[in-house]
Amino acid sequence: MKYFKVDQQTYTDLNIFTESDDSESIFGLFKKTRTLGGRDRLREIMTKPLTTSKLIVDRKNAIQYFQQKKLAFEVSNSEVDLIEYYLRFDKRKSKTNLIDSAVNYLSRSTSNDFYIITIGIKYIIKLTAYLLDFIAEHIDEKAPDYLIEQANKFKAIVKKGLLTDASKLVGKKLRFNQITKFDFAFRGKEKEDILQILQLVYELDVFEHVAFIATNRKWCFASYKPSDKIEVKLTDFFHPGLKDPITNSISIKEENNMIFLTGPNMAGKSSLLKAIGLNIYLAHLGFPVPASQMETTFFDGLITTINLPDNINQGLSHYYSEVKRVKEVASSLLNQQKMFVILDELFRGTNVKDAFDASLLIITELAKVKNAVFFISTHIVELAEQVKDIPNISFQYLETFFENQKPVFTYQLQQGISEERLGMYIVQNEGIIDIIKKAYQNKA
Repeated sequence: MKYFKVDQQTYTDLNIFTESDDSESIFGLFKKTRTLGGRDRLREIMTKPLTTSKLIVDRKNAIQYFQQKKLAFEVSNSEVDLIEYYLRFDKRKSKTNLIDSAVNYLSRSTSNDFYIITIGIKYIIKLTAYLLDFIAEHIDEKAPDYLIEQANKFKAIVKKGLLTDASKLVGKKLRFNQITKFDFAFRGKEKEDILQILQLVYELDVFEHVAFIATNRKWCFASYKPSDKIEVKLTDFFHPGLKDPITNSISIKEENNMIFLTGPNMAGKSSLLKAIGLNIYLAHLGFPVPASQMETTFFDGLITTINLPDNINQGLSHYYSEVKRVKEVASSLLNQQKMFVILDELFRGTNVKDAFDASLLIITELAKVKNAVFFISTHIVELAEQVKDIPNISFQYLETFFENQKPVFTYQLQQGISEERLGMYIVQNEGIIDIIKKAYQNKA
């Protein structure tokens, strides 16, 4: 299967995972599934975004169906965990004939081993019956194709083994010969089938919780354009990590596939770039996105450079790390069909002259690539004059103005190039010069 390319630096830039996976990460925002297996399935999904259009749309439709129907998938984490434990149980399987099963029952019925077997079977029976009822009630011919397909797989598994008979015994006390018969099958030839059922449970668990996030946070689902041409339209998008986010809208097409973003320090450029990258990433999971509306073509990957660290362990300067990162971007463009590229503050790790020359060279060459999107922010606004005649560059800036001699940040995206410079204002406002003067006056 072909996956959407996202590398570790991009995961770090967008804060998808953290060491503790707390609520500050994007994974932490989604991870409150009912089951631990659901959480593991969520992590697997989020580490493998999709490029296959059908798979993305299938997943999106399934999650959206859970949202629209307000479906509650009421499975117990402790019960599912015990099923997993039972299936991994290393004690020998029960016998199938009546005499041997009676001997097993008499010798093991009071032991912890037999308790694990008995309760594991009861929970499998209970889960099977619940899934049959859930499917019968909620997954009909009007359900999304993917859910119908998974429901049919589940019913086929149940039909071919002992699960059909077992499901009719839910809530009833099992006889010892039933327990030994089911144990022989469930930990024997039907074990892999039951593990498949658990994977379905975990996926439905994910769908329910992601649907809840979409409703609770009022996020939208992207609509996808099956076109080879570049087209992205985001309306009222924002970053979910901000307490009171300001929304923005943007439209990107092949004729303006490079966005040249300017704005002074603290104007919100990095947060804006993270928000855009996050929307692209979530859309390729089939998940809801933090926006009121999103339309997009399918991309083959996302690569960002927003918080690039110095690579001290390898003895690399920050500038050389930046150069190597741009080389990785170039390699991705060479190896992938359509990439979404975000570069924040190109070449900040060197002197102004080298940064200007290197940025101009890279921007000029990247602008010739038509089957990708480039979001490039820079603090060197003089570059704009040099690239203003490149037809597919769209100039955008984050609005800032002075009011009563203080800067006001609107965090609103505007057409054009920022003229505001806050570097000297910030230095002067911190009173650094007064401190230095006092320092040498005291010494004198």
